[in-house]
Amino acid sequence: MRIALLLLLLIPLSLHGEPIQRHILAFWDSSVDKIVEDSIVHRTLEMPLNHLGLDLIYQDIHKPLPALSENDGIRGILICFSKATTIDNPEQFINWARKAIDLGKKIVLMGNPGFLADIKGTYTPGATQNRLFEKMGFTNSQVWVDYPADYHIIDSVEELFPFEKQLPTPLPGFYRTRVYDPATHSFLKVGIPGKPETDADLIIVGPHGGYISTFYANSFDVLLFSSSPRLLGWYLNPFRFFELAFDVSGLPIPDTTTLAGRRIFIATCHGDSWNSETSIEEYRGKEIYNSEIILEKIIKPNPDLPIAVGMVAADLDPKWAGKKKSQAIAKAYTSLLQVEASSHTYSHPFYWDFFASNDPEKEKDYLPFYTNGSWENSFKSWFRAKMYQIYSPKDFAKRLKWGYYLPRAYANEQFNLKKEITGAIDYLNQFAPENNKIKLLIWSGDSRPWDTPIQLCENAGIKNFGGGFVQFDSEHPSLLFVYPLCRKPGGIIQLYAAANAENAYTNEWEDYFYRFEFLPATLKNTESPRRLKPIHLYYHSYSGEFKASVNAILRNIAFIRTQSPIAIQVKRYCDIGTGFFTVAFEKVGEGSWKVLNRQGLQTIRFDQVRDQTVDFVDSQGVIGYLKHQGSLYVYLDAAVDEPVIALNRFRDDKTPYLMDSNWEIWNFKNNANHLNFHAIGWGSLSMRWKMPAPGTYLVTTPSGLKSFEATADGILTIDMDLPYNEQTKIGISPK
Repeated sequence: MRIALLLLLLIPLSLHGEPIQRHILAFWDSSVDKIVEDSIVHRTLEMPLNHLGLDLIYQDIHKPLPALSENDGIRGILICFSKATTIDNPEQFINWARKAIDLGKKIVLMGNPGFLADIKGTYTPGATQNRLFEKMGFTNSQVWVDYPADYHIIDSVEELFPFEKQLPTPLPGFYRTRVYDPATHSFLKVGIPGKPETDADLIIVGPHGGYISTFYANSFDVLLFSSSPRLLGWYLNPFRFFELAFDVSGLPIPDTTTLAGRRIFIATCHGDSWNSETSIEEYRGKEIYNSEIILEKIIKPNPDLPIAVGMVAADLDPKWAGKKKSQAIAKAYTSLLQVEASSHTYSHPFYWDFFASNDPEKEKDYLPFYTNGSWENSFKSWFRAKMYQIYSPKDFAKRLKWGYYLPRAYANEQFNLKKEITGAIDYLNQFAPENNKIKLLIWSGDSRPWDTPIQLCENAGIKNFGGGFVQFDSEHPSLLFVYPLCRKPGGIIQLYAAANAENAYTNEWEDYFYRFEFLPATLKNTESPRRLKPIHLYYHSYSGEFKASVNAILRNIAFIRTQSPIAIQVKRYCDIGTGFFTVAFEKVGEGSWKVLNRQGLQTIRFDQVRDQTVDFVDSQGVIGYLKHQGSLYVYLDAAVDEPVIALNRFRDDKTPYLMDSNWEIWNFKNNANHLNFHAIGWGSLSMRWKMPAPGTYLVTTPSGLKSFEATADGILTIDMDLPYNEQTKIGISPK
């Protein structure tokens, strides 16, 4: 979905309510980071902001500063650069930021604000800097304490400190900043004990935003190039800090992790090594492909778990690397109800940026190294590459990012972008039945295409998915390894994967092939103490190569089943993700909001609700809710375009509502506690309702009538075997 930088910021005013502004204008430096995805904001800060329901709009600091207004949809401004950034005109930027505060924007300064010196290295006078700092309720003495060995924490707020890691000892250096405005509060004060004149306030929150001193948020900037990921971590709680600094406490949050009260489950299988023969002992010498092992051992035995299988067209096309057998396997996959036929491109690009210049000559040095042949097998091409390999082997190995030695998996033809996107889909569709044509493209390689490939997907009506990095375990013990919801090249949404694949656990498929069984640690850590991501099972066809890797997937599936999730297709998840960015909220009363333009997103979350519940009398289009880990997950009816959510502290024991379900529900009707609705899902239907009274309830479906008992506290649990992925009309009535 195209998100124009300034047009999307203009959320129209409703005649019926006050719009909730949920966009954060985030600056980045194109002279330091080639693309936004490499910026410190995207890699470390966007995820916690997404979790709070905030959408980042990026602005290159080297482009003209945007015009702002009171009702432009921008809630706040995030200023956080790596230490290499300086701004061309600091005074102009400071004045712009001051005006933004006058317009009601919250400003958060973290680490290097960029305006301490200009691009030529000229120091910005302290008085000029303090025009902004004082506007935010504190001052900067411009004194840098370089070796604070005698300094200690004088005071800190427990809700922020410590979080993942303790601050290092001795403390990092800092500018001596001090709060002076009574409305502005210090959350971390350091100083030399007994010498109050040395005190410095290093974490600050006030009416106009917040401030975090350099090196005091997390260890990312210091240890970015460290060989040990275990050293990285947050010192403060970023969720709580941003919640306070951008003043979003109590506001509705679009949630992409939950549906019908349950955590979402999605699965993807990338078709890499589709035609390679398995090394499993019992199949050696029998020409059994990895893709066959995955089909027979993993996918067929789990018909209730939908999975998007991304096929590489070159693996099926006989003009490239395809065989009749590989085509037959593709047909066997796509004939299964649980398989969501998907494209994984035509030639499987590894390093997408390599092809952005549309210059075929760039690939000539690599052509002799393609094992399936190439589009120019000339002596000149071979000799050039051979000489390069002999005289500069290290340079050759470093020519591509992310450890890739070749730009793509196959090069039988010159790179053709349209063939990679729409051409692959057209070719692969001949192996898919009419009811399972391709509607999803899963990105290959580094999964960082530029805007044009994503636009081609958009134009073709194809969802696109993949990329990012999510691994949160003993090897990567920090939220810093949990990427945000998406990237937006050219303003178009590309949803990231929600967990890493087996290659991240196996040294890029070099050894330790059993280690994918450690995935549950990430699934647990992104569930508690806060639900950050859906459950994502993500692997490649090459996992069919070894018995250990097959067993690792099976163990992961066994764990996932214990979590009782709601399973959905990946294209459905893409609809939910799109809704995060299109949804708008209007406050229509105290504790009451109208939900607009939410697309496929049906869950709205409220954090720290304590004793609040849904007021069904004043709500519209709400099917139910569930309290989980201190948050309230409200489930909306997809059949209602503009639902209204009202909260209060009165517990409604008379209105029946859904607690949770592993099937989606919509078109919900309640006629004197006789309930009717449509449902669809995977696996045996399992749902819980809160009914006004205990007793016997009759459940009607096209398959017949069945009775269930509600407990003394009115909880009605329904378990039924119904056809998978078929729209079913269900009725519930008291006997």
